[in-house]
Amino acid sequence: MMNDGLGQAFRRALVQHSTKTAIEFDGASISYARLGAWSAAIGEALRSKGIKAGDTVAILVGNDPAFIACDIAVAMIGAVKLPINSLLPAQTVSHIIDDSGARALIADPRLEPAALTAVEGRSVELLGFEQGAGSAAGDAFLRMAGVPDEDADQQGTPLPDASPVDVEATAALFYTGGTTGRPKGVVHTHRSLVSFHVAQLLEAEIRQHERLLLMTPLAHAAGLFAQSAILRGATIVLHDGFDVERAATAMRDDGVTWTFLVPTMIYRLIDAVGKGATRKLFPALDTIVYGAAPIAQSKLQTALDVFGPVFIQLYGQTECPNWGTRLAKADHNPDYPERLTSCGQASFMVGVSIVNEDGKTLPRDEIGEVCLKGPYTLKEYHRNPEATAEKFLGEWICTGDVGMLDEAGYLYLKDRRADMIISGGMNVYSSEVEDVLNAHPKVRTATVIGIPHDDWGEAVHAVVVAGDELDENELIEWSRSRLAGYARPKSVEFVDSLPETPFGKIDKKRLRARYWEGSDRSIN
Repeated sequence: MMNDGLGQAFRRALVQHSTKTAIEFDGASISYARLGAWSAAIGEALRSKGIKAGDTVAILVGNDPAFIACDIAVAMIGAVKLPINSLLPAQTVSHIIDDSGARALIADPRLEPAALTAVEGRSVELLGFEQGAGSAAGDAFLRMAGVPDEDADQQGTPLPDASPVDVEATAALFYTGGTTGRPKGVVHTHRSLVSFHVAQLLEAEIRQHERLLLMTPLAHAAGLFAQSAILRGATIVLHDGFDVERAATAMRDDGVTWTFLVPTMIYRLIDAVGKGATRKLFPALDTIVYGAAPIAQSKLQTALDVFGPVFIQLYGQTECPNWGTRLAKADHNPDYPERLTSCGQASFMVGVSIVNEDGKTLPRDEIGEVCLKGPYTLKEYHRNPEATAEKFLGEWICTGDVGMLDEAGYLYLKDRRADMIISGGMNVYSSEVEDVLNAHPKVRTATVIGIPHDDWGEAVHAVVVAGDELDENELIEWSRSRLAGYARPKSVEFVDSLPETPFGKIDKKRLRARYWEGSDRSIN
């Protein structure tokens, strides 16, 4: 597998597991054989439009089996996959299409306005699919939204060979979330993605019998989990977004063994099932992988009480997907509570280092920038040599995260460099302040930002969603014995909900905007 292109790896899985269920969605099941026939039809339709190996194909599809079929089809013909989050605004989609040089865009008809804007005036083939139709190919509309009839299973039809590719050729172009600027295209090769999937199958404990509940956008981390599941021969239980009641029911009644959650989803599930619930409520559930944003330690301990020792934390970024480090199930141990504040040790095949501003490696227990190296880091930023040069420190990539390693090699994140607040000349790590605020029994979730202050440069400002009646003085008093004076919130704002990016992270850029309006920078 390590010397294969991604399309060859998919083909092997589709053939080996042809009689198994690949995807369950909205009450229907799709076998591996049917998924293979469906993907082959999409591949032929792309070829009919002149798309060939090495061309970039954008996929603008929500959480639908069609996304996975398109994903496999693009790999099978040796093209470059460009997933676009369906929650992104039309102007961002247009920027990604322009920057990537995409030759084709496959779009869900529900996203037609954004798709039409994205291709207007551009030499891009627009392919869509009709709702409720069976699979077919050969014209501009790929009828792939409806599950094909049993007669269309085509189990007797041999699956075409995958197009041969150089393993160093580009396999995927992922665009960053763009929370600190316009999204950048992250280039990954076939070799890096196949290496990544080997690591993910091990670290995420994805086995052939798994039933993986995926609810977050397939254009982001969930799509990579879906790829790993197909390569392993597991079954994907796919939901079109996160509904807490539906998720809890699936985890309880549908034999779900594995799921991926971001911290806000964990919080909502705990609220939905009640803090007194125990793991007996979820008899089949073996693994919850979580990440994409920091988790409050107090909430994590509650989650362990509710779900049991099933948690694996991931830490990575688009440039080193998912598995820079991992906090294993055994590390979620109440006897070592300090480790619950870490994001674990270096992942399989990955090195972790902490460096100072001059790029020199720091000793253990000193704070600096987190750097990663391994076989599945990015090749480069697409058409952006300046950003590529800034990202690499020799064979290492610089994450932009601030952290430290302890003597046992556990990584403790302190902040994003962009999120660090400098107040009165002192560094305030927002994650540490957020941990304290989130531990308050009346706080549902809290985040902090730096806002302008005439004397201190920046002041710590908390934005809080409260579960019960809570006032500013009570929360500041709570922090008094738990934080240094310069790190305590100087002001508190109560809101009904916190804004999120399309990738499920708290949108601090949006929270800061009104405080820094008219300024040429967002720090003092």
